[in-house]
Amino acid sequence: MVHNNKEVLEYWNNPEVESMYDKYLINLEINLIDSKISEGSKILDAGCGEGEGTLVYAQNKNTVIHAADFSETRLLKARERLSQSSNVNLMHIDFLSDYNIDDDYDFIISQRFLINLMEWELQKKVILDLTSHLKEGGKLLMLEGSEEGVEQLNVVRSFFGLEPIPVKWHNLFFKNDLLEQFLNNNNLKIVEKDGLGEYFFLTRGIRPYFQKELDWDVEYNKISSNTDLKNVLNLKENFARLVLWVIEKQ
Repeated sequence: MVHNNKEVLEYWNNPEVESMYDKYLINLEINLIDSKISEGSKILDAGCGEGEGTLVYAQNKNTVIHAADFSETRLLKARERLSQSSNVNLMHIDFLSDYNIDDDYDFIISQRFLINLMEWELQKKVILDLTSHLKEGGKLLMLEGSEEGVEQLNVVRSFFGLEPIPVKWHNLFFKNDLLEQFLNNNNLKIVEKDGLGEYFFLTRGIRPYFQKELDWDVEYNKISSNTDLKNVLNLKENFARLVLWVIEKQ
C-alpha cells in the first residue's frame, strides 16, 4: 500500500502516538546533534515534534531557536515542555507549502523529519528549501533514516535467526548514494558523517537473540548508550538505522 503525506499528518496529529518509545535512543540522537552546534548560534529546528531536542539546544541561553512543526498536536506538547525557554519561538509550518522564515540560520536541524515525507522528490525539495535559509557556511544537521544502515543491521540479525526490522509505514528512508549525489550536485558539501551504529548493533542486533520480549528501559540499553562505549566500538554510521549528515552550504 502506498501512503501519502495527509495520512502521515493524521498519524502525528493523534495524541496517543508516541514519537519515540526508546528514550535512550532519542537522547543519543539529541546529544549527537547538540555536539555539532556552536555556542551563540541561530537555529531552526525543522520538524521539532514535541520539543525534546529543542529543550536541550535551548539550554545554551546564547542560542536563538526557531522551532517548527506541521502537527498542532506535537506543537502543543512542545509548548508545554518549552514554557520556560525564553530563547525559543515555536511556529506552525507545513514545509511543503509556502512559508516565511529568516535567511540567516547558522544551523538547521532535521531530526527524523524528512523521513516522514513519502516521496524522494518532496524530500529533495524540502532539503533545498531548508538550506536556502542558511547563511553562507551554515550547516544542515540532518539526522535521518538510512536504507544502508537498515540493510546492514538486518544482515546481522539474520545470522542470529532474527527477522528483519522493516521501515515503518510512515517513513521513507534515504538511499545514501542518491542523497550524497543530490547534495553534491547542489553545492551542498557533506563535511561530516556520524551515526548511532553502536547502539543499534547492540540493542537491535545482539540483544533480541537473548531476549525476545524487549523493554527499552533496561540496564542493557543504558550501558549500550554509554558515550565511552560508543567511542570504543566506533561503528558510527555502520549498522545505524539513523545517520547524521552534517551538510555545509557552499
